Amino acid sequence: MTDFSDFEDEMNPVFSGSEDSGHSPAQKRKFLSLMQVAIILSVAAISISLYTLSTSSNGVETTNSDLPYSTDEEMDLYGAPKNLKELIAKVEDSLVSIECNGYGTGFSANIEVLSDGYKSVIVTNHHVIKDCIDTPEKIVVLTGADQGGRPNVILADWDVDNDLAILEIDEEIPYLTDAETFAQRGWWTMAMGSPVDTSFEDWEVLYNSTTFGFISFVLEDYWNYTSATINGGNSGGPLVNSRGELIGINTLSGASTENGVWNIAVDSEVLCKQLIKCD
Repeated sequence: MTDFSDFEDEMNPVFSGSEDSGHSPAQKRKFLSLMQVAIILSVAAISISLYTLSTSSNGVETTNSDLPYSTDEEMDLYGAPKNLKELIAKVEDSLVSIECNGYGTGFSANIEVLSDGYKSVIVTNHHVIKDCIDTPEKIVVLTGADQGGRPNVILADWDVDNDLAILEIDEEIPYLTDAETFAQRGWWTMAMGSPVDTSFEDWEVLYNSTTFGFISFVLEDYWNYTSATINGGNSGGPLVNSRGELIGINTLSGASTENGVWNIAVDSEVLCKQLIKCD
């Protein structure tokens, strides 16, 4: 409870009960009570004002739903997703690891399967499977977060110029949805893949490794420069936006003192150039 003794002491000289004050003790007590009520109301008003200032801007109240961290259709693609754990799990479900005289990554895409008995189309880079072009039976696809699945594989087609290839597997796995628009500078991005850590004596594959960053530049609508790290083995993996929509295929990376650090994912629209029919 608020202690008003200090206020009363300051008022006592005025209401000292001297003969020339003209006020009775009852009147003085009533006045002090009114003063206490006025002070309480003033403190409450100040508290409300401070709260209003802290939760609003230009007179508009700001709530968590106004921040760019939601997963609804109106979300701001420049901000991170509200539920990052859920988004990681969603993208991981579509991922596969690919072996062909080395390691790479692929993902299930929303592309029509053309071979009887096969259920999913896998997108990857040409350089991931190029050593198996003449011996496609050597391509190994591993599915599931534990890499426990090993479906049958067909090398359906490839595009050397744009460094892309598509496989078909006889296992159905969830596919990634294409983003409706080209990426923009500043968009939040996530890259996922299975890079190889060569610092280990026997090498170590970091299955479904996940990195985050932003689009720094988009060249000719097809080349997405991102600060999300892409290492060896990430090739062929997806680059997604904060909705988990596909915006590119992790393709190039480079780092040197002279040339700087570059991580590039080709836009999924490049598939339409030679590999699939698009509207």
